[in-house]
Amino acid sequence: MMRQAGRYQKSYRELAKKHPGFRERSETTELIVEISLQPWNSFKPDGVILFSDILTPLPALGVPFEIDDHKGPLIDVPIRTMDQ
Repeated sequence: MMRQAGRYQKSYRELAKKHPGFRERSETTELIVEISLQPWNSFKPDGVILFSDILTPLPALGVPFEIDDHKGPLIDVPIRTMDQ
């Protein structure tokens, strides 16, 4: 949801220019907090949605990946069998 909100919020676009890597934004605590609070600061809703990405835990599991701005997530060595 925040990724969608970020498309129109000026504060998110400015932050994304300073920190162009999506992984940096989704793996740096200070940036996660700032991004998560941007909609709350603007609209004061009842809650806050934590800015995160479903792939964030992969490196801790031994699965390195990068995010290409045009192709999306790229896993270095894709897991194709149960033996891997």
